[in-house]
Amino acid sequence: MATAAACALAALACGGAPTTPTVSGSPVVAATPAPPPRVLIVSIDGLRADAIFAAETPTLRGLVARASYSLAAQTINPSNTLPSHTSMLTGVTPAVHRITWDEYLPNNGRLTVPTVFAAARLAGKRSAMVAGKEKFRTFQETGSIDAGVITNRGDADVANQAILQIDAGFDLVFVHLGDVDLKGHEKQWMSNEYLQRVREADAAIGRMLLAVPSHMTVIVTADHGGSELGHGTTNPLHMTIPWIIAGPGVKSGNQLSVRINTYDTAVTAGYVLGFRMADVNGRVVTEAFQ
Repeated sequence: MATAAACALAALACGGAPTTPTVSGSPVVAATPAPPPRVLIVSIDGLRADAIFAAETPTLRGLVARASYSLAAQTINPSNTLPSHTSMLTGVTPAVHRITWDEYLPNNGRLTVPTVFAAARLAGKRSAMVAGKEKFRTFQETGSIDAGVITNRGDADVANQAILQIDAGFDLVFVHLGDVDLKGHEKQWMSNEYLQRVREADAAIGRMLLAVPSHMTVIVTADHGGSELGHGTTNPLHMTIPWIIAGPGVKSGNQLSVRINTYDTAVTAGYVLGFRMADVNGRVVTEAFQ
C-alpha cells in the first residue's frame, strides 16, 4: 500500500490535490509553534516594598500571589532615580556605568555602557521605553531603543502609552511610573498622599496587565525607597525595593530566598528573551524559574 506521502506526490504529478496525511485514520495537525518570549519591566519610582501592603494594591498583591518575588531586594548607592535605573537597565554598578548624578545632564558625560536595549537589538529583538521623567532621555539618546516616549502627564498617561507599545508587539518594553516618588518628596514617604499615589500606580499597572499576552513575562520593581521627604542614602528604607516576576516558566507564590539587586533585572530579562549580557555585575535570578 502506498504511503500518504507517496499518494500526495502522485496526486501532484497527475495535477490533482494532495491528500491529507493521516495517522490511524485521523488527519495529522502540525503543531503551532510557541510565540517568542516577551518581557515587560515596570519600575515604580520611589516604591517602598512595605507600601505594597500598606496601600490598597489589588493588582500588585495579585501579582505577588502568582509570581516569584522578594520584598527585600536592594538598589545601589546612591539610591537615586537615574543612577539606580542605569544599574537596573545595564546590569552593572555605578562604579562601572559612572552615572552618579540624578538629572538629564548630557554635559556631564553620556552613558557608554551597553544597556539591555542594546543587547536586545544585537539579539534581533525590538524594544520600547515609556517614562514619566525627562531624565530618561539619558537612555533614549543611546540610540538603542526602537521606540521611546517620555511624558509629563503622570502615571495614567504613562500607562496609556505603554499599552500602545505592548500592543505594537515589542519584545522588550520598559515602563517608568514617576508619580509615587514625586508625592513622597512633596508629602513624605508613607503619608496618606503617598499611599494614594501607590494605589493609582497599582491601577495603572492593572490596565497594562490587561494588554499583556500570556507569553509575556512581567517584572515589577522600583529604583529606590525613601523616608520622610527624601532618599539617596544607604538607609535601609532607601535601599530596599520590591522585585516581582511572573510569566511562563516562573514559579508561582514563591518568595525568593536569594539576595537580589537591581542590576539583576536586566540580566534576568535577557535570560527570558534568550540572550546573555556580558561583563555585568548582575546575575540571572534562577530561583524564580521552574
